Formats: sequence, C-alpha cells, structure tokens
Amino acid sequence: MLEVRNLTIEYENITTVRDISFTVDNGEVYSIIGKSGCGKSTILNAISGMIGRNGKITSGTISLSGNPIFENGKYTPYLKTVLGRELAAISQHPDSSFDPLFTIGNQMTEVMSVNERISKRDAKIKGMELLSRLHFSDPERVWDSYPHELSGGMCQRVAVAMALSNKATLLLADEPTSALDVTSQAEFIRQLKEIVENDDLAVLLVTHNMAVARALADRTGFLRNGELTESGGDIIAAAAG
Repeated sequence: MLEVRNLTIEYENITTVRDISFTVDNGEVYSIIGKSGCGKSTILNAISGMIGRNGKITSGTISLSGNPIFENGKYTPYLKTVLGRELAAISQHPDSSFDPLFTIGNQMTEVMSVNERISKRDAKIKGMELLSRLHFSDPERVWDSYPHELSGGMCQRVAVAMALSNKATLLLADEPTSALDVTSQAEFIRQLKEIVENDDLAVLLVTHNMAVARALADRTGFLRNGELTESGGDIIAAAAG
C-alpha cells in the first residue's frame, strides 16, 4: 500500500527527518510515536504533498499502491489523482476538517461528488449508511447538523466517514485523539479498529500518546533525532524513558 524509502526532509536547511523507511499494508495501522516537534507531522505532510515552502524532501521515494508519489526529487502527477480520494487525512483538530457554514450532509455530498456523479438523494442514502457504520445513534440529526453542533469526538468520526465515502485506501491520522476526552478517545479507537478490519484500510498514525499507539497500532516506530527505529513494545518503552 504505502512505501516510504530513504526519506530525508529539511526545514530551513536543517534536517528534521533523516533517511527513514517504512511500509503500511492494507488492513494495518502503523504508528509513529515521538515527542512534540520531532517531525512526526512533517512525515504526513511530505506524503500528502503539503510540506510547505520552507521544507523540502532532499532524498527518498514515496509510493502508494505501487505508484510513485515522490521520486527523482519531485512529486509526480499521480499525487493529484489520489489526494482527497484514495489518500485521505484527518487532523488533531476535528473542527478544522469542516466548513462551519455548511451542514455535515452538504459537505459529505460534496466529497462524494468528487469521484462520481451522485444525486442528493443517493448521497444521503450513502451518507446515512456510513454514519450508521460509525455508530451514530441518530445519523439523520448528524447529517443535518453544522460542525459546531457536534462534539469533537463526533466530528472526528464524521471525518472518517467522509474519507470512506470517497473510498479511501490510506488514511493519514495526525494526533486524531489529542483533542478528545478519555471516553471519546476509547470510542474513536474502537470504531477505527473496526473500520480498518472491515474495509482493509491502511492507516498511518502519528501520535505522542503511547496508550493510543498500543491500542491501535499493529506496528510502531519511534522517531527521535530525525531517525525512525521500528520495533514493538521495546520502542514504546524507550519512548517513555
């Protein structure tokens, strides 16, 4: 699914990520843990082409489903064809994923129409199914709500539903539980694990929360001093030290 090889990233001529390699397979959650500011989010931004003018990839390759996203020092046209479709992202601030002026239903309909011509009626039917899968007790109310009328945990679950509505195969999750209370965190983790299993979804999770990494990830890498070390429980123990 996702393959990152020998990736090095600089910000303002300072190397922040150094020669890292990892893969994320279908039906798997791969987590990268590390302290704030260590470069975790930089990796996600590099994969999605959002690295910004002050940053640059100085070496390495990124591929999705065997197709190059970044190679030979530049992004390929393939990235534009998958971004927001097969490649989706959720952030640590759920409300930032939505336009406050439009209902959830309007925004889900717009997302679905990116890949296919779909009537409002069919979009709502599909949206209701997706929201029900995310265990909303009243999907109709969620569909008709504005983002500010939902809790952070609900917005995060809607963000996952929107990714699934466009048939995402890879989800980039940047600290997705950091703004949630403990109860909402547990609910989100349980439902995301269910989606990964049922939809064969690949998830790249970055977090500083070791408990979240333990609960969600099949494999874990620890990012420190720009270098990624991959293991299992030993890595999480090292992060605590």
